[in-house]
Amino acid sequence: MLKHRITFAALALAGAAVDLISKAVAFRHIAPSDRDVVVIDGFFEIGRTYNPGIVFGLAPGSSRVFLWISILAVPAIIAIFASLKRPKWVMTVSLGLILGGTIGNMYDRIVDGAVRDFIKFYYAPGKPWPMFNLADSCICVGVALLSLEMLFFDEKKPKKGPDPVLAVPSGPTEPMPRADSPPAAATEPIPTTPPDPS
Repeated sequence: MLKHRITFAALALAGAAVDLISKAVAFRHIAPSDRDVVVIDGFFEIGRTYNPGIVFGLAPGSSRVFLWISILAVPAIIAIFASLKRPKWVMTVSLGLILGGTIGNMYDRIVDGAVRDFIKFYYAPGKPWPMFNLADSCICVGVALLSLEMLFFDEKKPKKGPDPVLAVPSGPTEPMPRADSPPAAATEPIPTTPPDPS
């Protein structure tokens, strides 16, 4: 259990730290008026934007709601992990990633009032995917692992009960003869009709 706790805490701290450092570097070197930096032409760029909503720019008008959701989610995730008596590694990794991503985005909501996004991919020529950050990636990967574990690999153990009782035939039964016992002596049949007196 100690290894799982260390891994959970390390993933959460590392995910939040890498997310915040990458955001700081991107926003420091790219001014608001600058164009996106092309890394792979037509596929991957680095930009900057503030997202008041959730992952991939959804629900942009609910920044305060998601701030409180993030604040409440941190202790909830920790409580869920602490409640696991025998955690599996996939559960430890997925919850650690989700916690790290939640902390990274929660910091942005508290300090800036919105989440800093800077990663931009194109899924088709001229069609970019909404900007996101490494915290979003951690959350999505963690949720995907957790969903796969619960759907396909969470084997529920059958309940242990008493062994089924074998049916025993009622009525008297004859003992089985031993293999080394002598064969039974032949007996004459009992006559069914009285003998003729003549």
